Amino acid sequence: MAADVELRTDSADSAESVRLLVAYEAELVSLGVTLNHGWSGGVTPEQLRAPLGAWLLGWRAEEAVACGGVRLLSPDVAEIKRMYVDPSARGGGLARRLVARLESEAAALGAAVVRLDTGRDMTPAVTLYRSSGYREVEDYNGNPDAGWWFEKDLRRG
Repeated sequence: MAADVELRTDSADSAESVRLLVAYEAELVSLGVTLNHGWSGGVTPEQLRAPLGAWLLGWRAEEAVACGGVRLLSPDVAEIKRMYVDPSARGGGLARRLVARLESEAAALGAAVVRLDTGRDMTPAVTLYRSSGYREVEDYNGNPDAGWWFEKDLRRG
């Protein structure tokens, strides 16, 4: 259940973060996604820590089961990156909680808008983002692994 997972600030290059990101990449590859730049996506751990961003791990007891980060693209625009929930923790609303917390982190960094991208075949992710208030936008980052780009105005809630 999502309620038994605690979201905590961490580092994107911690051992548990790397373990989850490797699992994320393996899952994408198993779905037939061709990764052009690996799990880091060209994002450095430094970009996912204050004052430029934030990185969260979701902990269930002593095991990290979710991760995600946010980084500033400009003083008022942030981007959610590398959001992943382990299959053992899916189905209880954790992904929705993680998105909401990453949005809060983006707002705390001063962002008025948050953007994200996801793969062409990531239907559950697209559904989550749309139901969380994101609207489809044009490609804003040239990510060759993405097929969808979204944006949400944080000032509208």
